[in-house]
Amino acid sequence: MFIQSVALSQQESMEFILSDIHIEGNKRTKDYVILRELEFQSEDTIAYSEEEKLWIENENRLLSTGLFTYVDINREEGDNFVMIQVQENWFIYPNFIFELADRNFNVWWNEQGKSLDRVNIGGRINWLNVSGHRDRLKLTAQVGYTRRIDLEYGFPYVNKAKTLGISAAVVYTENDEIGYKTIGNKTLFYSGDDDRIVLSRFRVASWVNYRPKLYGNHFVKLEYHRNVIDDFVAQELNQDYFLNGLSTLRFFKLEYDFSFDKRRFTFYPEGGHSYGVSVQKEGLGIFNEYNNLLVEIRGEHYTNIKDKIIIANLVKLKTNLIRAQIGFANNTGLGYNGNVVSGYELFVVDGTDFALTKSSVRWKMTDHLLNLDGLMPLRQFKKMNIKAYLSFNIDTGFVNEPTYRDTNFLNNRLLLGYGPGLDIILFNTHLFSFEYSFNHLGQSALFFGNSVSF
Repeated sequence: MFIQSVALSQQESMEFILSDIHIEGNKRTKDYVILRELEFQSEDTIAYSEEEKLWIENENRLLSTGLFTYVDINREEGDNFVMIQVQENWFIYPNFIFELADRNFNVWWNEQGKSLDRVNIGGRINWLNVSGHRDRLKLTAQVGYTRRIDLEYGFPYVNKAKTLGISAAVVYTENDEIGYKTIGNKTLFYSGDDDRIVLSRFRVASWVNYRPKLYGNHFVKLEYHRNVIDDFVAQELNQDYFLNGLSTLRFFKLEYDFSFDKRRFTFYPEGGHSYGVSVQKEGLGIFNEYNNLLVEIRGEHYTNIKDKIIIANLVKLKTNLIRAQIGFANNTGLGYNGNVVSGYELFVVDGTDFALTKSSVRWKMTDHLLNLDGLMPLRQFKKMNIKAYLSFNIDTGFVNEPTYRDTNFLNNRLLLGYGPGLDIILFNTHLFSFEYSFNHLGQSALFFGNSVSF
């Protein structure tokens, strides 16, 4: 009996029961939004040996929402409650738009002669936390290379269980220039002499996401598309742009996506893993102008070594299950939407199927918190976190293209790109990347990129 009592006492001293969670600093964000993202709740039993790791992982989960620029989770010795201190982000971003219309900075600089005609100018309101429930409103109006207007709103917690969200969006764009064909893995462009509209696109969408647990998310989306090109493009330049010389393409699209995300700091993962699958049916038999069924599988894994070295691996596979020929406009492979092999930023590789791997070893140079209290008047930016990583990247890619391959030498062959890089993260929300990459063609260049977490 004495031995059993001692063993029980030792076990109890190695863990504690969390009595409560206190939150400070969330002037707009509702408490439940924060609690919904945590891997622990009140009355949980927590081992002392896992405590520090648990706090750090959940700090990164909260930062990954884009709602906060600073998060600190701690428990004073002897207390059974935890304190969460947050610094909320600047929720309303009335941005002035001055952005490049090309796929990346290097294409604009090297291939398009730094032309200011290929710049978009306008305004965008990005309201991240409209009512404090993590709902989001986006409004964009721009002119320039692409005239665009769009409106989007999403509310992530519509039911009592906080598992169901709904969103809707409407987008209209128009251009005086169109990329109508790919030759030598470079896009050819056409613009009319009279500044007439040669491409217009209209899309309306509504979607539902279901997140029953912390890491898994189900997503169902219905879209309607109506795209129109100039008759000269459809008849003379590329009759396969929409196929069969069509100048108008209308279709409904139904998409289902499942993702499981257990990454540490999803904006720039420092550990953990994620995987997902997407099934998209384009064309539901209503207009009979487009018919495609594609599947995309993706996976990521990050190994953190002593919080200084991160080994990152990403794999993405995409295939069209309907093997009939599709139009040029919908035949995207690598080079679009972030699916890029390092060193090939100046190329596009169109195709029916593709495989992409991205691997890197990253060394954390610094992770420093600056207190700008005396310099920064805005409360949301008084604390600025700065992270910098040196990396070495190795990417591979392969695009299968059975139809449009005779004039594109990068299709149906292995692509290899590699080189060193530097990544800088400010406020845990803004990423600036610099990569000096080499490819199998013997080419090398410095490539620049940037992104935000919201």
